[in-house]
Amino acid sequence: MKRLLYRLIVPRLETSNITRQDYRDRIFNLVDKGIGGFIIFGNKTDMRGVDEIRSFIDELQARSEAPLLIASDIERGTGSQIGGCTVFPCQMAIGAGIHRDKDEDISLLRSVIRAIAREAKYAGINMPLIPVFDVNTNPDNPIICTRAFSDDPQDVAYLGEEYIRVFRDEGLVSCVKHFPGHGNTSIDSHLTLPDIDISMEDLMDIHIYPFKQAIKTGVEAIMVGHLLIPVLDNKPASLSKRIITGLLREELSFHGLVITDALDMSALRGIGNVFVEAINAGVDILLHPSDPDKVVDELYNGLINKTMNEDRIMEAIQRI
Repeated sequence: MKRLLYRLIVPRLETSNITRQDYRDRIFNLVDKGIGGFIIFGNKTDMRGVDEIRSFIDELQARSEAPLLIASDIERGTGSQIGGCTVFPCQMAIGAGIHRDKDEDISLLRSVIRAIAREAKYAGINMPLIPVFDVNTNPDNPIICTRAFSDDPQDVAYLGEEYIRVFRDEGLVSCVKHFPGHGNTSIDSHLTLPDIDISMEDLMDIHIYPFKQAIKTGVEAIMVGHLLIPVLDNKPASLSKRIITGLLREELSFHGLVITDALDMSALRGIGNVFVEAINAGVDILLHPSDPDKVVDELYNGLINKTMNEDRIMEAIQRI
């Protein structure tokens, strides 16, 4: 069972460390235990080249029993994480530069997305954690800001759907984020838990609207943010069964992968049994925990003491 539990986890892979034998051994050890994949992070002061990283990922894939999910936050293209690849404008710049009523603009947009997809594939990334589907309605937003396409939900949905379609055509798993919407906050969830005071009408019509469209377009994965939205629940969205199973799965009919935002963020600090709570809420993939072995121990203990159901684990495994 522990081997299956490792499949639910996608920890960090720091590319600047892949030439260190002790670090390589640590990564190989996780693969041998059955880890679900890795999220790739580049170091801007030590940006490793794409061929070196591709070779290492190929080695990991060959060693793994099951195909590894290789994710990365390539919001500005693969070059934002990997040397030798292209850095593109941020999503807000793309949103400002593309006019939906101009065929040449749409053709340019699709060419940009295809270039991002093909560079990602070349590097070994198969699950880009893009596009950002947040509607940036708060001008003081310190963390989403220019990562969003727009403050207009229609524009966010339209531009984001183009990414989903092109990624699918290129054989990639697209992952939109951060459900149910991180755009109306002035707080960085890396530092503390944002409390978003919003009406149900505004939440559904503005912030959830793009996600509804993404689901209709067939997006394969949705990342849930560490966000407190009292109109929905008194738990953070990433730990809320009411939000993940009730709203996202049942009401919005999403049947793909549900992924947490990074679990090393301070938004969930002080909350106990975070990993069990997330899985119980309906999460399939636990992203970026600081210690995968600790996660497995907590999940296994949850099975032993009956605070977590084995059927929920198998449901997540099947979906992965």
